[in-house]
Amino acid sequence: MGVTMRELAKLAGGSPATVSLSLRDHPRISREVRERVKAIAAKTGYRPNPIVAHLIAQVRASKTTTYQSTLGAVLTTELRRCLEVHTFRDWLASCKKRAAELGYGFNAFSLPDAKQTPERLAKVLDARRVQGLVVIGPFPLGLIPAEFDPLWQRTSAVMLGERPVSPTLSCVLNNQFSTSILAVGELTRLGYRRPALCINPDIDGALENRFIGGFLVAAQATPARRRIPPFPFHAHARADFLQWVEKHRPDAIVTLHHEIREWLEAAGHAIPGDIGLAHLDWTPKLEGWAGTDQNNALVGSFAIEMLIGQLHRNEFGPPEFQKCMFTNSSWRSGPSVRAVPPVGGVE
Repeated sequence: MGVTMRELAKLAGGSPATVSLSLRDHPRISREVRERVKAIAAKTGYRPNPIVAHLIAQVRASKTTTYQSTLGAVLTTELRRCLEVHTFRDWLASCKKRAAELGYGFNAFSLPDAKQTPERLAKVLDARRVQGLVVIGPFPLGLIPAEFDPLWQRTSAVMLGERPVSPTLSCVLNNQFSTSILAVGELTRLGYRRPALCINPDIDGALENRFIGGFLVAAQATPARRRIPPFPFHAHARADFLQWVEKHRPDAIVTLHHEIREWLEAAGHAIPGDIGLAHLDWTPKLEGWAGTDQNNALVGSFAIEMLIGQLHRNEFGPPEFQKCMFTNSSWRSGPSVRAVPPVGGVE
């Protein structure tokens, strides 16, 4: 049987609290003391029970006169702007809900709103006893600047909505690759024969081109003569978009951009009579659309569960091996598509 925490504390010449903080690499304890305690623990074969340790910490926190949130979200965009986008709004709402269900508080911290650096925010989080963070970018090319490093030194962190390349924080996000495949598959099932993709390359690039990758894979089931090159959406590319439609004659378009419906209808196209439309980030507020529901509430909920799991295991900072959880989408029918009767003859 291994040594207990109290026995380890006697061997180290300190208190159980000092040993506990040392084993968790808490910055409150000097590096010299931490290394000495860990060396003794390794020599004696001591193994902490992370679940018990975390439960004890929660009990202690509940005895304070004022409850302090133990989980939070760090946003690189103003909170007001985030809440204007249904994806971010759903993420934050589901994070807060799932955290409450599991006994945690949850607060959002916006760097632009607070007008402070990540280093100063790290001190605020430490003072408020925020132990776990959900991080919401965007970060171009998946690269999180080194100025954010102080946040990972004191907390567990999970990236939400995108996969960071550096540092390798674990993450939870929608499986955009399978989302595109689902959309094309549903359109094909309805009888559409010439599906096409219209997407902003910068948005898809931030997602490692998973939307276009899934679309191209799904298009392999379409005869080569019917395959249509994706259109790179931009807000001012209306004329180019309509020329692309005229040239390639898609009978259905998969997209993230609701503007193209206005462009098509203004040009005289009937939806879905001439062209069917499927939105890749469908929400009930997108009236008149069919598409794929990315289940954003599940993305936020799963992120909280992953984060709490890391806390239970005393995992702080970027992991050696990144863990990524992908959630699948669900197809939602709508009036922007219809069943297409089979067409005889040769194209």
